[in-house]
Amino acid sequence: MRILGLSDVHAPIFLRELKDAANEFEEADLILLAGDIIDRGRIEYYGEVVDTLSSTGAKIVAVFGNDEFDDLKEALRRDNPEVLFLDDESVVLEIEGISIGIVGSRGSLELPTTWQRRKVPKIEEIYENRVRIIGEMLRDLRDKAHISVLLTHYATTMRTLRGENPRAWRYLGHRGFETYMNEGLVDIAVHGHSHNGTKFATVGKASVYNVAFPLWKRIVDIVPKGEIILERYFG
Repeated sequence: MRILGLSDVHAPIFLRELKDAANEFEEADLILLAGDIIDRGRIEYYGEVVDTLSSTGAKIVAVFGNDEFDDLKEALRRDNPEVLFLDDESVVLEIEGISIGIVGSRGSLELPTTWQRRKVPKIEEIYENRVRIIGEMLRDLRDKAHISVLLTHYATTMRTLRGENPRAWRYLGHRGFETYMNEGLVDIAVHGHSHNGTKFATVGKASVYNVAFPLWKRIVDIVPKGEIILERYFG
């Protein structure tokens, strides 16, 4: 089984580099898109990214990033029917006899941005409620899947934000999700948003991948089972 992760292509900005990187993978079973696939709502480029990845034959599951604006969600779903978008939703997929439960969300911030506080009513409440709701979905999946995946755009731990300015960490993610990792409810967490952070970390028994394309400069090969060789990610 091969699972790939990708975010923050900000197409068209990194589209050419993505096409070069995609040549590395001839086949995959599942691709997880952790948001900001397009730049600032440029919806016309989402399909081009999907076309680039479709040669792998993989199922594609995605969440919306902050650059996939709320008013574009319906159009993105309509124009990209081969992509399963999860927006505070969950799904269980069967791949090679292994059930993979995925909870997908844009995620939460401990400190909303100035724009969010000004434009989105009760955004602090929305983010805190989202942390709780995702916990409930993860608990519901625990007995339904062999592997539990938390897929978000915003970071779900501060450990993958090392490399960013520490004063910005609370604007990039939310540590509330670490509770679920420490409880054993998450096997793999995949997020983006942090272009200058750390590629990989562990929280409890969870393997956490920051799959931002500007950080890796390639599509991330995620190993769902077996030993993770740290040198592979920090070398």
